[in-house]
Amino acid sequence: MRMERLLPFVGMVMAILIQAGSLVLNKAAMSKGVNKYTMIVYANALSTLLLLPSAFVVHRPSERPPLTFSILCRLFLLGLFGCSAQIFAYVGVDYSSPTLGTAMLNLIPAFTFLLAIIF
Repeated sequence: MRMERLLPFVGMVMAILIQAGSLVLNKAAMSKGVNKYTMIVYANALSTLLLLPSAFVVHRPSERPPLTFSILCRLFLLGLFGCSAQIFAYVGVDYSSPTLGTAMLNLIPAFTFLLAIIF
């Protein structure tokens, strides 16, 4: 019972450590001359390869809602905002340090709260 209560906190700490490590590795790769846009393409391709099969396994065909034009527009906007945020993050890390990028990750819950209030 006690371990079940600690599991969300351990998960959040692991997520922050992985994100910070990823920023440090990305900065090191960009310092060696790897193009930041190439890294974004590789990151999105790897994410697609890892997450797409799980979507087919978890969600059975009979459980899926119909794919309407409104849902397609929302998916497009979500992808556009996600990719542009990723581009801005890589440009920011390229111009500054991974320490600043990691500190900016802590602002995501605050921005989410403000957007939830606005919309």
